[in-house]
Formats: sequence, structure tokens, C-alpha cells
Amino acid sequence: MSAEPELTKVEQHLQELAARIRTDRLARQQGGTSVATWLETAAAIGNEMANIRAAVVIANSDHGLKSGKAAILAYLRLHVGKPVHAHRLEGVSGIGEWARRVRELRVEEGWPIDSTVSDPRLPDDHYRLNSDEPDSKLAEAWKLAKEVRGTDGSGKSRLLQYLKAVSPAVVDKERLAYVSKIQEWPRRMRELEEEGWKVVSNIDDSSLAPGSYYLEDLTQRPPRVRQAIKQRHAILERDGKRCRDCGDAPDKNGVVLQVHHILPVHLGGKNDDENLVTLCHNCHAGRHSASEFGVRDELLHPENEPDLAH
Repeated sequence: MSAEPELTKVEQHLQELAARIRTDRLARQQGGTSVATWLETAAAIGNEMANIRAAVVIANSDHGLKSGKAAILAYLRLHVGKPVHAHRLEGVSGIGEWARRVRELRVEEGWPIDSTVSDPRLPDDHYRLNSDEPDSKLAEAWKLAKEVRGTDGSGKSRLLQYLKAVSPAVVDKERLAYVSKIQEWPRRMRELEEEGWKVVSNIDDSSLAPGSYYLEDLTQRPPRVRQAIKQRHAILERDGKRCRDCGDAPDKNGVVLQVHHILPVHLGGKNDDENLVTLCHNCHAGRHSASEFGVRDELLHPENEPDLAH
């Protein structure tokens, strides 16, 4: 028998199960079914679903797919670069622990699989395989993350240790949360930047996914510069992390936020909060009548501001 009739038969059976649920709902709305009747129907459907999962496992084996993980990988490789809904991965795996197998593929074998956790730009409950080949560097990065996670110290110290070890590679939010072992890890990342570490986020680099960071270099900046970095964060928070001229935010592709002196320093402008404003790189360039590549954050790069550099 060819594959097509088999697929059609399975699809018809699933449609019949869905129809049973719709029929019960209609009958209930018309007062013709009880809770007990529905529960028996639901139990029967659950039994059918278990039988289907068992049949999927057998069919996978017949096709040379010896495990749920192998089936998941094979399906993702058929759709490289495309978002795949979690329900489809559950279906092809035939097992309840399919999400754990996806994690194993990424963490232990280095397959570059993104989820809505690692890349919030993906639709909810979707996964995407970014390459048809495993990434040995990614596997090593996860191995190192596991080692750092097991070290003593605070969540912040583990974050810094890991960022230093992989610098200047980008680290997504999933690995950062894993390494730190704390829910407040984004706050700790901000504290690291305020302490003078050159931590780069999507506010500074629009190519980064929200929640991803990298350590630009291993040099910690001097105390006066650290204070300027802390002030920069305060200005960004005050302005809602949006450009005060056009309203753009970093979640819009290509947008980078910068802090600008309303009255330039060389004309007597101070570093008071009232003299600072958040602008996107395009609006900032417009204020200076310059190319967007010719302006820089005036607190992030104090070497351009004499009164901040000393």
C-alpha cells in the first residue's frame, strides 16, 4: 500500500475524533448530554490518542526512525529555516517528552534550533532549525554553560564568568537563564554593564534578538564611565526605551537607541537628566545633520564627551 492512502486514513480518523467533540458540544448546548457522558467520551478519545501515538512510534521505526528524537530531527531538516509548530513535533515524535528531545538535540548535539524562548521573534509555540548541519561550537558552548552553572558564587558572577569565556560570541536568553539559575538574570546583566563591563544588548545592536547579549571585550571601564552607563540606563527607562522624536523601539528591525545631549557639551550643556534624551540612530543623526553612521551614544562613548571622560 502506498503512503498516500495510509495518510488519508489517519487524517480521516483524526477528523472523526474532532467531530465527536464537536457533536458532544452541540448536544450539550441543546441540553442533550451530561457531564458523565462527556467524560466517558473524553476518556475514549484519550485512549484513541494513546493508540495513535503508539502507532506513530511503530511507523517511525518502519521508516528507519529509531526514536522520537530522530523523527523530530528528520522533520525539522525537511523544514530548515521555517517555523514549525510544537504540535507537529509532538505528532512526529509519538512521545510525550518530545520537548526534552528537542532540548537534547540543541544542547547535547549542537543542532541550531531556536524557540520562542531563544528568539522571541518566532510565533508562540514554534521552533526553527537554522541549519542542516549541527554546530560543534554551539554544543561546546552548552557544555561550558553546564560547567559554569555548577560553580559556586552568585548568579551575576556566573553570568560574567560565562560571558568572558565565550566573548565575543552572542548568548541567548535561554543559556543566560540556565547559567545564572535565577529569574532576575536580566537585572544582573544590567548591573554588570553598570559596573563597567561592555555588555551589548539589542538596544545597542539591532541584529540581536531581544534577550540576547554579548561581552564586547574583557576590559572593565573606569568608575566615572560606570556612573555614566548607569545614568544612560536611567534615561532609557525614563523615556520608555523609545525614541522621543519618532517613537521607534529596539523591537523594530534595525533600530538602535542612543542618548543625546539636548544642549551640546561644547556649548555649555550639562549631564543633568533634563539635558539628556533618548533618540534612535536616525533621529540622532538628524539632530546632528550627520550620517546615521557618524553619531554615537553620548553616554555610552564618553571619549567623545570631554566632561565624561575624566
